[in-house]
Amino acid sequence: MDRISWKSTSGFALAAMVCLLAAPASAGIVYNVTNYAAGQSDWLLAGTITVSGPGTYTNASAITAWNLTATKEGSTSLQLADNVGFSKGAELLSGTLSATSGKLLLNPNGFFGFYSLDSEGSGYNGLYWTNSQDYGMGDPYSNYNASKLGVTLWQTGAFSPIDGGAWVLGTTGSAAVPEIDPAGIGSVLALVTGALGLLERRRLKTA
Repeated sequence: MDRISWKSTSGFALAAMVCLLAAPASAGIVYNVTNYAAGQSDWLLAGTITVSGPGTYTNASAITAWNLTATKEGSTSLQLADNVGFSKGAELLSGTLSATSGKLLLNPNGFFGFYSLDSEGSGYNGLYWTNSQDYGMGDPYSNYNASKLGVTLWQTGAFSPIDGGAWVLGTTGSAAVPEIDPAGIGSVLALVTGALGLLERRRLKTA
């Protein structure tokens, strides 16, 4: 009887350990930014944008991290990141963003981007997408642009790819892989240790 109890309880403890450690950590969804080469004046855009999770958002609070770099041969690169610059941020000035398991979408009438200052009060850098912004003049305005230290690097009214009218700002490229959450390791060890200690006391008492 003790042997059966030991096996069943040990199996439960091990199953709990696997479930807790394999549970996805709250890392969010990481998208590889779209490089729209046709509209970037020979600049190459690369990097990632991280969103807290799937959903449709009316502000930029869901953007938890970003690290974007534009490069061009013979030019100084532009970097926009959540840990670079004196003042930096992501802003959704109008419209909505939709985050799915595979795509980050700027919906029609959306105006979204990133900005930073190289130093206090000067050196403005920016990267913005404006998808068919309706100003009530009957001619929706679209714009995709980037600037470094106030100088325009590229600017165009076109963008691709488009999904049902929404601009695809980034893609995951592959399904998210469950991550081990370090915060859960202590709880798992406590659970397993407690279960094994209880069984050992029962075994000694029976003996």
